[in-house]
Amino acid sequence: MQSLTVILTAVIFLGNTIAAASQKTIEGSIVFDGLSRSYSVYIPASYVKGQPVPLLFNLHGYGKDKDYQEEYRDFRPVADTAGFIIVHPNGTKERLTQQRFWNFGSVMGSKVDDLGFLEALVDTLSKKISIDQARVYCTGMSNGTFMAYYLACKSKRFAAIGGVSGGMSVKMFNDCDATDPVPVIQIHGTKDPINSYRGNWSSKGIEAVIEFWRAKNGCNPTAVTTSIPDLVPGDKCTAERIIYSGGTNGSQVQLIKITGGGHTWPGLDKQGQLGKVCQDFDARLEIWRFFRQFRRRSDS
Repeated sequence: MQSLTVILTAVIFLGNTIAAASQKTIEGSIVFDGLSRSYSVYIPASYVKGQPVPLLFNLHGYGKDKDYQEEYRDFRPVADTAGFIIVHPNGTKERLTQQRFWNFGSVMGSKVDDLGFLEALVDTLSKKISIDQARVYCTGMSNGTFMAYYLACKSKRFAAIGGVSGGMSVKMFNDCDATDPVPVIQIHGTKDPINSYRGNWSSKGIEAVIEFWRAKNGCNPTAVTTSIPDLVPGDKCTAERIIYSGGTNGSQVQLIKITGGGHTWPGLDKQGQLGKVCQDFDARLEIWRFFRQFRRRSDS
């Protein structure tokens, strides 16, 4: 039996609900499996208690934290327009390096149950905020994307997942036992120096990951591919959208392949040491436009 203690700070309570008169960020923590796990929640000004809204998990990459993810992979402007709530949780620290990460199945020997933690966080937030349980989504960057795929494999709480510059480990790929369709959007550069587009000994290639979920979701085997306009030729990247549709329960799998792109977040990152940044589209908008199409069926 998992132990779970809840601590919430800087919250305005009305009975057992949270009221938001203007957009706000709430800092909180829960004790799960004996570990204090911190997170922050962004509530847009449009939130009205008693009216369920979507919940988006936004997971940081290896060596980063919730505050970095909130600031530099910032979905808050999208949430302000679309009316969803964002949760930014913290991963735990790796023992030797003290770098934060997500454990998607014995990563670096970790026994931390991040799957259980994130599911418990859905339950915790649902007690205080009106969450549409059929519209819980997960995205992330790099290691955060790996965790999103792990949720797709192991959890039944998420309506769709996706992310940037991450994928599936070989072990996760081989052990994935998802029984329900999970819509997936993947954004990845062909010159990513950290998580190779082609894969390696520890991670599957991105096209193999996409084919896995296409088959798992029962999508049509033939994709519709369109070029994304090259609005910023100077970024030295081009992008194309590859869509597999017609899946079970209307599910879909989408890959945005960035030729020349690095280990970067399109539309936000500045050019750096981890490769080219595609400025032809905004990854945040692409991810949300994809997610908003899907609800998790009550019988799943």
